[in-house]
Amino acid sequence: MAGPKKIWVLPEIDSDTGEISKTGLGLLSEAGDIAGKVGGSVTALVLGDESRDYSAVFHQYGVNEAFIFIDPLLKHYSADAYTAAMLEQIRQDEPWLFLMGDSIIGRELAPRLATLLETGLVSGCAATDLSNPDCPVFYRYVYGDQLYQEITALADRTIIVTMDSRVLNITPVTTAGNANVLEIEPKLSPEVMKTRHMEFLPADYKTVDVSEAEVIVSVGMGAISDDLLPLVEELAGLIEGTIGTTRPVIDEGKITRERMIGQTGKVVSPEFYLALGISGATHHVGGIQDSRRIAAINRDSQAAIFSNSDVGVAADLKEVLPVLIEKIKQAREDGKIL
Repeated sequence: MAGPKKIWVLPEIDSDTGEISKTGLGLLSEAGDIAGKVGGSVTALVLGDESRDYSAVFHQYGVNEAFIFIDPLLKHYSADAYTAAMLEQIRQDEPWLFLMGDSIIGRELAPRLATLLETGLVSGCAATDLSNPDCPVFYRYVYGDQLYQEITALADRTIIVTMDSRVLNITPVTTAGNANVLEIEPKLSPEVMKTRHMEFLPADYKTVDVSEAEVIVSVGMGAISDDLLPLVEELAGLIEGTIGTTRPVIDEGKITRERMIGQTGKVVSPEFYLALGISGATHHVGGIQDSRRIAAINRDSQAAIFSNSDVGVAADLKEVLPVLIEKIKQAREDGKIL
């Protein structure tokens, strides 16, 4: 493709609150980083049933251009409606790269667009090599994240990529201009809808992705014994926290891999992060440093996790957890915690 390389990005937005998800902000950061490497520009796409002002976010993340698609059928996410709304604009604008999250939305939408555009798709991308922008190389995890698969794309048409959320970092730019915003009314026909929205069920804090969680109770090797795990789960339930963990626990098979936090797992930024029995290895701390508040409990008073925590308690979890659970329950009964 001739001319400046355009990087499109689809940040996922809550249809009710209008807030861009953490994955969405990570995608904007990634797009800006790529644009800097190849001398390109960033175009953000927003789809909904009404116009909303995202100029502050666009400015903060260095977005050069934004397409705002407005149509009643775009009130809630629909692969049918999103595809119909964007397809003509993609063909007209011919972006070099189109980034989405490797999420439920991205995994459904990206293959549809790739098929209709007769172009390639890289799913679950974890790293890129853009030393030759005309022949970019993408890497994705295979064999349980133990190896990389290398994929080389021929950049003669739009490359669609879904990014693994574990590798996305939220990094606003230091200098940015104002985005040129174009509102588009695709006037979608109801006939394009093969499925219809019935209702949204609220996210279950127990199963929400750790990268999106507001409260995380994370367990290390010091908290996975058969007598401690039930207490951890009870505590997490009381504070509505999702369970996270470290690589050694994953290797023991105690908790599923998608719960792993760290530089080799998922990078998180919750409001509150509680580390239980976690030593504080560098690769784990690297994945939690954007947490607003970190508390740690470990019986080793010299554990590295304490130097990276706002609050630290050197104590035996077998003694602390039952007391902590009872105090939280009592506080709830007394109306001190809603």
